[in-house]
Amino acid sequence: MVTGNMPSGALRNRALIAAVALLMLGTASSRARAEEPIVGFWQATWIDASNNTVFANVWDVWHSDHTETQNDSGPIINGFVCQGAWKSLGERTYGLTHPAFNYTAPNGTLDPTMSFLILEKVTVAKDGESFAGTGIFKTLSGIDPYDPHATLLSTLNLNITAKRVTVDPKELP
Repeated sequence: MVTGNMPSGALRNRALIAAVALLMLGTASSRARAEEPIVGFWQATWIDASNNTVFANVWDVWHSDHTETQNDSGPIINGFVCQGAWKSLGERTYGLTHPAFNYTAPNGTLDPTMSFLILEKVTVAKDGESFAGTGIFKTLSGIDPYDPHATLLSTLNLNITAKRVTVDPKELP
């Protein structure tokens, strides 16, 4: 780096100004992403659209970095915690793609012959306390649910509802 005849104090001041500017840009960017109403912790219910029965109860976290983590009520041997990615579709509506591995009983080893892909389209209510929408739970052949050559083994249409989970200070010890 060429500093020429710039005094060290001036160089230090420019470096400080640059660092503060970068910090402010980063903070503004994080704040903007966190303002998406989908970001947060949710208690969701997936209803089988064909018969209106509960398919799964889900703890669902939508993160400000556009990733998502789910913990569903399925058997632990099937791998009940997995991640997805989401994007805003506008008008408080969001799309989610969520791949999942399959595991076999009784030892819970990875089953490379089958995987799942969950696709959701949900809209957050104006008060920000709930969301609702639809989903598709696909079962595919192979370990990679995004493989264009994978065979679609089954599809389940879902109706999804969720309520935001927050801390109630009155319940705290």
